[in-house]
Amino acid sequence: MTAVPDDTTPRSRVRHYADILNPLFDMSRLMRTDRMFEFVCALVRTWGLQGPEWDAWHESQAMLDDLRNLADLELPKTIFQDPERTRVRLSLMSYCHLIEMDLPYELVANLLRIQQGKKYDVSPFRDLANVINPKTPGEFPKIIPPSPGKKIRRIIELAEQAKLADIGTALQSVHDSVIRNAVAHSDYTIADGELRLVKEPRKSKEQGCFSQVVSWAELNELFADTFAFYTALFSLYDRCVRSFGDFKNAFLPYDAHYKGVLQLVFDREDRLAGFRVYWPNGTLGESFRTQEGSAAANLRFDSDGSVNFFVGLYSSKPSRFSPLVDEGGQPVYAPVPGSDIRPHWPEDLKFYKLPSAGCGRRP
Repeated sequence: MTAVPDDTTPRSRVRHYADILNPLFDMSRLMRTDRMFEFVCALVRTWGLQGPEWDAWHESQAMLDDLRNLADLELPKTIFQDPERTRVRLSLMSYCHLIEMDLPYELVANLLRIQQGKKYDVSPFRDLANVINPKTPGEFPKIIPPSPGKKIRRIIELAEQAKLADIGTALQSVHDSVIRNAVAHSDYTIADGELRLVKEPRKSKEQGCFSQVVSWAELNELFADTFAFYTALFSLYDRCVRSFGDFKNAFLPYDAHYKGVLQLVFDREDRLAGFRVYWPNGTLGESFRTQEGSAAANLRFDSDGSVNFFVGLYSSKPSRFSPLVDEGGQPVYAPVPGSDIRPHWPEDLKFYKLPSAGCGRRP
């Protein structure tokens, strides 16, 4: 029994879920720069300022790696009374960790929104949280985040709206709240080749009725499907953020009204990490996220959770070119950070490259 997604996860199941999830990363509907921008925001999880080692995604990856490596070790009976049960316990921990992670739900929800032509939402489930107002004056209200079940129901709605209902069905099929609750609250035992749920029964596919017993075979099937689903999702996600290489050192006309120019930003491993937008009055807006943290400048999050920009001062006598440029004046774009290379608004509205732009400061 495997403890986490790894090379032993059945390839046919990974392929099954990859085929279902692949439309989330389909860029054929994102040929306009503004749509690509929203897609980029979803992939890099655009946020505000965050210091090093505050991104739970990296800790989750490390946790899953640790559990997998522990499961792969030889477990001597002199230390572990029943190595097989130990591996099941590791699998249960991995399973619960996977279905509780925020990133997969937020990523899938936002990609479904974008496939419908909607904008990226920095907190797509915020309206599902419960707010408990304090009884004592001066205390802050208590915010209870939405459960995975609530998030999945929202994703099912978004998937149906996007005509990708299989995504919601697949995600729901690997989420077992009864097993999760039993493990999280220590209300289970492992004995005689089965998981026993002390308090709450669940609908058993194997038995066709509600039962407090989950056989090894049924539990292993749940693990295999869950690990295959998340293996497929994480693999597609990683492949996608590595697929923007053609846009390295490139500039794209982004905002036809203000004449903003978009540049994608990459980390040290050439994965998509964020963006910069240059405005013709010298203002620069940017956001990027790496393992060293995240940063944002001249960015704002509107009440609907979407990303917008502070574009700097407007001209008192705007030109026909842009409201940010004086009549009779010339647009002046900020240099690429760490260089003297300046982008420009192209006459031919296509992306272009400046060969030396890569010398700029990297996040």
